[in-house]
Amino acid sequence: MGLEGIALVSLGVLVLMISCSSGVKQETLTSICFPTQNQEFCENLLMSDKRTSSADLPLLSIISIQLTEKQAKKNHQTFQQLHDNATQVSIKGPLNKCVAIYKEMIGKIREAYQLSMSKRYKDIRQLAQATKLGYKCENGIPLSYNLSMASSETMILTCQTSDYVNLYIARQL
Repeated sequence: MGLEGIALVSLGVLVLMISCSSGVKQETLTSICFPTQNQEFCENLLMSDKRTSSADLPLLSIISIQLTEKQAKKNHQTFQQLHDNATQVSIKGPLNKCVAIYKEMIGKIREAYQLSMSKRYKDIRQLAQATKLGYKCENGIPLSYNLSMASSETMILTCQTSDYVNLYIARQL
């Protein structure tokens, strides 16, 4: 093998080493997700975004917040539709409160995104607040109206995941 061959092999090994060493490792995801309410959900959520496998911690923060905003927008729309289609007056009020709660939640998530973009991870408290808002909506809906429960639970777990990602990053950086 000539010098060109050795150089090519060396370059290939270097690229492989860089690609293997970059990105969030599984043990990091485990450390982030272990204290959450549902570790498996947390890890699966983060890995559902293809950028996670090559992300550094700042990008993981952005990814987690974007996933949270996406879920909040979906839930906002779901609760709006449930409200619009509800025939029982007794359920319209609680559903309308959830619509307002999700609007507030989306605002808080956007604030967290701006802080993340500024790398101010220690200042991100909005995700914990969003989690509390998710519980507030869930607790305001009568148990007999269980159509909304799965959406609320997913939102709570998503907020919690993003919160724990950013708490982890704040401790690391």
